[in-house]
Amino acid sequence: MSVEIFHPNYDAAKEHAWHLSCWLAPGLHAWCVHERSSGRLMALASATGENLPTEDKLPVKPVRVSFTAMPEISTLVPESAMVPGSEMRHLKMVHGTVPTGLLRDEPIATLGAHCIYLHDETAERALLERFPHARSLPLQGTVVSHGLSRSAAGAVVLAHRSSTRLDLVVADRGKLLLSNTFHATVAEDVLYYTLFAVEQCGLSPDTVSVRAGGTHLSSSEEHLLSRYFVNGPIPSTGADEPALMDLRVPNAHHWTGLIEQFSCAL
Repeated sequence: MSVEIFHPNYDAAKEHAWHLSCWLAPGLHAWCVHERSSGRLMALASATGENLPTEDKLPVKPVRVSFTAMPEISTLVPESAMVPGSEMRHLKMVHGTVPTGLLRDEPIATLGAHCIYLHDETAERALLERFPHARSLPLQGTVVSHGLSRSAAGAVVLAHRSSTRLDLVVADRGKLLLSNTFHATVAEDVLYYTLFAVEQCGLSPDTVSVRAGGTHLSSSEEHLLSRYFVNGPIPSTGADEPALMDLRVPNAHHWTGLIEQFSCAL
């Protein structure tokens, strides 16, 4: 998962020109830079380990910084059900016992809902030491926004694969039908839960489009999905994305949860 790609016009010393997005996960850290004015991707770097790679090329004074810290436990709560102080109760209703961590609330205006989530406190504090104004973004909220934006023409399933987690979003013409997170360790888990989600939404594997990505999506998982779904899987972040016009990133769909932070943080 080691990647280092930089646009010739990227200048880390240029002030207030860049949006910095970070991915903080056990054993895997990554970051990317978007040009503030255009949204074009200008840099992407990743490496195994517990620190951001190529730190000397991070923007010195970015205009905005966002990050997603894994592991994450999250749930969506309708605006009408939100009562101040009830955040932990909603999490426990969905997940039962939850670990300790930083409790966050991210409003999702397009849904009229909130994403309530817990994530790793140590990773966040390490990043905030360098970028005190960094904004936390939940992965679930990012993939929901991404899935909704790709559903204008019809029903779409977005499958985002991280270490032992599968985030699934089902949307149809801008309407969210399902958003859930599953524990997945093998390719058969990815297939089973994707088929299950489609069935629960009353859709058919023959008509729904599948978009897949994530840091741990494997070729065997993609192949298995292709045997059961007519339309896909296609990359969740494809080469035709406007943000990638000037910076070609091999397997950019592995970094959907990172690249899509830019639009969610606006």
